[in-house]
Amino acid sequence: MTQPTPQSERRRAPRAAASFSVSLSSDSVAEPALLRDISEIGMACDAPAPIEEMTMVGITFSLPGQVEKHQVTGAVVRCDRGEDKDGRPQWDIAVYFTEITPVTKAALKGYVSRGKIV
Repeated sequence: MTQPTPQSERRRAPRAAASFSVSLSSDSVAEPALLRDISEIGMACDAPAPIEEMTMVGITFSLPGQVEKHQVTGAVVRCDRGEDKDGRPQWDIAVYFTEITPVTKAALKGYVSRGKIV
């Protein structure tokens, strides 16, 4: 019996598990979100409100143990409804970074290299 061919990894950059707050803003409204994973090119988080796919968002965050605030811009590429541990609605939001400074990209590369790769 032949074994199925493993699917190749579709992600273009390694990502690390993360569990810290970020701020997502679109149309001058900022919403808190809890990061689940992050890479040099994108992130996934749980948010209390939906954001329509292809919406451009601003993201502000500080990496754990650092005080420097990073700001990036990205496009929402996924927004799926789910529930938190108490059964309240929450949204699984994935963002592809479209504007990121070299300093932030280097900081994320360092964070991912030291983190638990997922």
